[in-house]
Amino acid sequence: MKICADIIASILLFVCAIGATPVAHETPSPWTTSMVVGARTIYDSNVFLQNRSPIITPNGMPDRAGSLVESVSLSLGAAWKPSSAFAFDVGYSPELTHYQRFNSENHNDHRFTTGLLGQNEAWSYDLKGNLLIVDGSSESPIFDHLGGGPAVGGEPVRSRRDQTITKVTGKITYALCPKAFIRAVGSACFQDFGTTQKPTTGPGSTPGYANYVDRSEWSAGADAGWFARKDLALVTGIRVGEQRQANLLGIKNNYSNTLTRFLIGVEGKILPKLSLSILAGPDMRHYTDSVATTGFNHNPTTRYAEATATWTPAKNDSMSFSMKDFLWLPGGIGAYESTTYDLRWTHTFTQIWSTNLGFNLQGADNTDYAILAKQCDDVIYTTTIGTTYTLNTKTKLDLGVSHEWSDSFVANTSGREYTRWLVSAGVKYTF
Repeated sequence: MKICADIIASILLFVCAIGATPVAHETPSPWTTSMVVGARTIYDSNVFLQNRSPIITPNGMPDRAGSLVESVSLSLGAAWKPSSAFAFDVGYSPELTHYQRFNSENHNDHRFTTGLLGQNEAWSYDLKGNLLIVDGSSESPIFDHLGGGPAVGGEPVRSRRDQTITKVTGKITYALCPKAFIRAVGSACFQDFGTTQKPTTGPGSTPGYANYVDRSEWSAGADAGWFARKDLALVTGIRVGEQRQANLLGIKNNYSNTLTRFLIGVEGKILPKLSLSILAGPDMRHYTDSVATTGFNHNPTTRYAEATATWTPAKNDSMSFSMKDFLWLPGGIGAYESTTYDLRWTHTFTQIWSTNLGFNLQGADNTDYAILAKQCDDVIYTTTIGTTYTLNTKTKLDLGVSHEWSDSFVANTSGREYTRWLVSAGVKYTF
């Protein structure tokens, strides 16, 4: 009942805001508003990402535990654009999720977004903020299989737990001349877990309990670009920043570090139908003396790369690609090389019917940063297929099937490997 009351209150507040907005009779109003409601049913074949493998400790999460999942969502948005020099938007999107078989996995997500965007002569700027509050269980799962928790930290299970994630990005660009520009950039991410921490060894401990520690990263720097041709720029840049990792159970052992990053790349149109943005270079890190791993290199130089690409080979087809490869901090203690690739293809058959295919790869490798007993080298593969059907100008239906499986390349860690199917059907209505 409280959930329903929260949704109704949000809708009423939004409607009041619309009613309070002045209506321009002679010129279009700089204000725009939106409201979308949605509902979805999912079958998850492996809620806890646990296949059958040797069990080390009792009382863990069940193997291959399937469940129906229902969710309802609401998306409220408002934007104000009085001129091209200034545009502001704000949004609130709650989503309430219920698992029929496992109440421990029920959670309510509340997402708040805001943005500033504009251009005035040689200046342009783009600032974005995102706050996600997950109202979920404060108890972490217990993973009792050989090798510990699922691949890459079992993020789908962790994402249902009590936590707050704040992300901010921004860039300000100044065109020096038609051939060159400079740009100030910055980003920050803070993840604050609200789950209880428990000892996993010794008297009164909970073996296999997944402890999550807070983590964060910020970076800032500058880019300089030169247009090799009208729509393609060569870019070089530098970033400085910091990653922070909290202590587990108050014990001083974390992998907080500072970074200096040098980048080169390109951005713009490689071909008339192919757009590309890529930045890559060396990452120089310095770790504090809080790292407890014996023989750890406190000043490593690692790789960094990020890229996006969009290709429209035909009128009804589009493909998108993104990747990121960098040194990141897990939800637990340590550091690892994080690698992500994502490929999506969309084909539009008619104005009312489209389909999409996707492939995603996530990798996590900490073998250079952890003792042998704590090492992991995981890869998760995900394939998806979906279709969207437009009933009318306000209503859309979608169906999707996703298959996910993982590999672990460290001996005696079969508990990190799993398979999972997701089958979903949803509807969205735009007011």
